[in-house]
Amino acid sequence: MDTNNTIKALHVLGNEDGVLKLNTEKFFTWHISKKIREEPIQKGDIVPVRTKLGPKPVLVMDVYREEFEETQKRYKRVIKILERAPEK
Repeated sequence: MDTNNTIKALHVLGNEDGVLKLNTEKFFTWHISKKIREEPIQKGDIVPVRTKLGPKPVLVMDVYREEFEETQKRYKRVIKILERAPEK
């Protein structure tokens, strides 16, 4: 069984009184490394990712499987899981 290996997310700009401020201008994409896939990332999780300005937190909006052979795209990586989405 193939596991999800890619996320689409929004950058977290800050946290004011428990409310997240997000940069909603554009979705960005990152790769989930194999060792992090053991504990699946879900929509709503907050994860730190590598950016050209260093590690930054993002809010996961979508998680899916993408094959490199089909897309020929390489993405920067998710570092770890920082905060899980609340259980329903």
